[in-house]
Amino acid sequence: MPRVAIIGAGVVGLSTALCIKLQHPSLGLTIIADRFLEDTTSDGAGGLFRPDDRFVLGVDLSTLRKWSQTSFEHFNNIIFSNIGAEAGIAQVSGYQLFNEPRPDPSYQNIIYNFRHLSKDELATFPDHYKYGYFTTTLYVDTRRYMKYLTKILAEKQVTFVQKKINSIEELVDSYDIVVNCTGYGARELCRDELIHPIRGQMIRVRAPWIKHFYYTDDNCYMIPNYDTIVLGGTRQVDNDNTQVDLNDKEGIWQRCLRLCPSLAQAEILWHWAGLRPNREPIRVETETIKHDNKQLFIVHNYGHGGNGISLSWGTAVDATRLFSSYLNAISTADKQLSSKL
Repeated sequence: MPRVAIIGAGVVGLSTALCIKLQHPSLGLTIIADRFLEDTTSDGAGGLFRPDDRFVLGVDLSTLRKWSQTSFEHFNNIIFSNIGAEAGIAQVSGYQLFNEPRPDPSYQNIIYNFRHLSKDELATFPDHYKYGYFTTTLYVDTRRYMKYLTKILAEKQVTFVQKKINSIEELVDSYDIVVNCTGYGARELCRDELIHPIRGQMIRVRAPWIKHFYYTDDNCYMIPNYDTIVLGGTRQVDNDNTQVDLNDKEGIWQRCLRLCPSLAQAEILWHWAGLRPNREPIRVETETIKHDNKQLFIVHNYGHGGNGISLSWGTAVDATRLFSSYLNAISTADKQLSSKL
């Protein structure tokens, strides 16, 4: 059997590993990463399903819609199963509010109940927003979802190795196929200058009376998760600071408090800052490298930016399709070699 490694254990890496394992249950898989679970970028995601096509550049709209539809169906199936609570996924309704007009999003026909807000509805919000949507979509509480994915993979005998990979070439001797889901790490690992950090910072609070999500175009969002509310945020391109910034912390708090004054009674749980791995386009493709007269097949799946959760299962399915093509090619080559022997 081919030796297979997935590098990267964020939501994209774990999703891709599970997709591959479901497609090829007898195949042995090893997930290699220097960070797992709460130490990954995925842990800081707000998790609201709203794949924003304004920030998915270089990907044609039909592909984006396919990734979005596939991911939504996957998450929605979990909601209506007996594992929805364990996986931390549920439906949620809410408001997106803008001061400037913008085209309707590409996901409007994927989610439930998309409609424009009336002037009377907009007038109920502070700051007098001029445009907006009301939608019913879903959230993914990534802290729970990542633990769920890890549990399922472990039950399927997937091996986890904590190790930093400094170059893909160092895997040539040990593996036949590598699936690269290293996110921002691919900038160094693959020497990929197309990937850039987009810094995000958020606050997690407990405020169980808030049931709707809110998104505005002035860097303010509130997203209910399983038992917390995610408050944000920042979108700072090419800022690679992963420490919590006190000015950003205060700015997030004040913006959210202005939108929802009852947050003054919320219990603040923790602060987080991290780097969204943005690439134009998202890289879902194959590559073959040769090193020391040996060949390594690579499937890349990284660069999702702020859409990592929303597109994770869709790109994982496409990456698995590319992986299966490699697997078939290796199997055919082995059969041809055996017949000659």
